[in-house]
Amino acid sequence: MLYHKKVLIASVLLIISLGFVGAQDPDSPQITSGEVGNSVYRKVLASSTWIHSDRGPGRLATGSGSLIDKGRRLVLTNYHVVGNIKHVLVFFPIYDRNGKAVPERSFYLMRRKQLAIPGEVVEIDHQADLALIRLERIPTGTPALPLARVSPEPGQNVHSIGNPGKSDALWVYTAGKVRQVYTKKWKARLDDRTVVTFQAKVIETDSPTNPGDSGGPLVNDQGELVGVTQGGAIDAQLISIFVDISEVRRLLSRRSVQTLPSEDRTTANAPAPPRSGVLPSKDEGQFFRPETWKQVQQAAAQLYTRKKLDLVVETYERLPNQDNEALVKLEPPERNKIMRQFAHQRMEQLRLRGLYVLIVRQPTYLLVERHGEGIPWPENIASKLAQQLLEDFRKKEFDTGMLTLLQSLLEASGLTRSSDTSPTTPTGKMD
Repeated sequence: MLYHKKVLIASVLLIISLGFVGAQDPDSPQITSGEVGNSVYRKVLASSTWIHSDRGPGRLATGSGSLIDKGRRLVLTNYHVVGNIKHVLVFFPIYDRNGKAVPERSFYLMRRKQLAIPGEVVEIDHQADLALIRLERIPTGTPALPLARVSPEPGQNVHSIGNPGKSDALWVYTAGKVRQVYTKKWKARLDDRTVVTFQAKVIETDSPTNPGDSGGPLVNDQGELVGVTQGGAIDAQLISIFVDISEVRRLLSRRSVQTLPSEDRTTANAPAPPRSGVLPSKDEGQFFRPETWKQVQQAAAQLYTRKKLDLVVETYERLPNQDNEALVKLEPPERNKIMRQFAHQRMEQLRLRGLYVLIVRQPTYLLVERHGEGIPWPENIASKLAQQLLEDFRKKEFDTGMLTLLQSLLEASGLTRSSDTSPTTPTGKMD
């Protein structure tokens, strides 16, 4: 939250424009440059990324980027960040319970399998040192960074976010001013053995950049993208250059980019792609008896067939793709955060619109979540169902708990059980 301090102005500040003379309101809030920087940082951060380009044993290149097209899931970065690698991994900021991004680099490296999103390099501008990465998915609620209409002017404030390789922190903020905008030719290292030459319209600023910042966003005071950090120039001595927004727009205007399919149905006004059938559930943790699991599948089919709502129940002995020993040793809040992140990733992967239930045996975890828009269920249905399930699970009455959940969910959906799905009460016991 920004804090605006009201300052009483003793003298009148004259504003001369087009022959008119006016006075500033003495009660108007005065916004400091620090407050502007903080506001811009918070606005741009969610769209910022950390990129890993694996070029072979011991040759991991890292850089920065920004999400600029949500419908096409496109991340913008430098060509020299991705090199000639076709597939990369992309990280977005993870936020703690106070809404602040976790800055420690080690946090993301330890959870690489859970947090890294695969992406494919779909377009490259070899001359302007730009590249576009198309992601498999983007985190829920992640905004795309708006593009400025024109290049910045000398003297204008600019802000950048990057991930300098020598720092133990990610999502590092830097402020600066534009020195000049002009066309430049420069050299940069593509890898340890290859030097390439670029030529493009660039923005020169007084803000420092470092290896690892390359590809990150440069924005104006409105949080609009005006340039892309070019942190790899060999001959940049005490100056920083950024590829200008005009070069970005030129890349985006290519037919090969324009024809990429978009999933932004709010602007395309297109219906969601049809689903071939009911989303599958799985009981890998073996919590339930076969007759109970059959009723889970029947309830899911009934919800989807009659209401186009999903029910997915997934149980595991241990959380997939995770160091279980390390997970058990974590403090409960940290452990629960990882579990919830896994659940959200699964819901996004499945494109689920309905109810998701996650049950893990070791370490013990239970989550019930309502996911998607336009669902005709009460907002608190997930918390109520979770509480019912938890009460039965504490008594190790797993089947009873699941059957009660199914009954409540069908009733909330205006459905009744058919004769072949009438509840039974077998009880599963945990070993």
